[in-house]
Amino acid sequence: MTKQQAPTQPPYAQIVAAIEDLPGLESLSEWLVNALAPITKRQKLMDLLHGRLLGHALHPALSDLPVGMWASVPLLDLVGDRRGAAVLTAVGCVAAGATAATGTADWSVTYGRDRRLALVHGLANAAALALQLGSLTARLSGRTGRGRLLSVAGLAVGGTAAYLGGDLVLDRALTVNHTAFLSGPGEWTDVAADSDVTEGALTAVDVDARKVLLTRVAGKVCALENTCTHAGGPLNEGTVEDGEVVCPWHGSRFRLSDGAVLGGPATFPQPQLEARKMRGRIQIRGREG
Repeated sequence: MTKQQAPTQPPYAQIVAAIEDLPGLESLSEWLVNALAPITKRQKLMDLLHGRLLGHALHPALSDLPVGMWASVPLLDLVGDRRGAAVLTAVGCVAAGATAATGTADWSVTYGRDRRLALVHGLANAAALALQLGSLTARLSGRTGRGRLLSVAGLAVGGTAAYLGGDLVLDRALTVNHTAFLSGPGEWTDVAADSDVTEGALTAVDVDARKVLLTRVAGKVCALENTCTHAGGPLNEGTVEDGEVVCPWHGSRFRLSDGAVLGGPATFPQPQLEARKMRGRIQIRGREG
């Protein structure tokens, strides 16, 4: 009998795996986390950068701006619009600065292999920005040919960074809603004894192959998805503070009575389920609203 060979990863997956295992990334990440600590501890600023007020992550939305502008520059070069090419290069650089700030905020709450790959994504974007700034400088000093060359080089490096960013979001589900596909049960379902759900305590019950969080707020039974919308952390292992649950993984805060986000890095509210007391038992049913 021939020995069955283990399936090999496709080439792109092997490349990404090699990138995230580059030596020095872990130590550099730790150094950057410590250096950024005075900034990342400012909760209101971080909520703004994460996009909590927007209702979803701000970084992916902003990233379209510099990419779109820089991608248009070679076309303007082709038709001979030097002024337009310089303006779009400059505005793209400004947009890239804001994009970098939001990306750094999102990166600061990653861990392990995700953090290492996201760091390479950020460094590649920084290199793309440096090339575009070089292009702008060359254009403003009359060296149009060099400016065009640097624009194309910056666009190529930025495209590589964008690919890594796509892998982080689409393959590893960073900055997406981790409860998006959780729903039900469709009918009232018995989950716990009424006496087991107490004020200020977090009780997780099994429902439809997932966990739902139960607690009481001012005597009323409240039910929320137990999986944190930000990164999937188990909320029942968190803490209760002033009617809020604090995620044990990244410190996101949700109001227990309705799941509203009160503090990031989460940007999506925690889904709420209907709950009722029936003959000394707690029953829950799918999402409210």
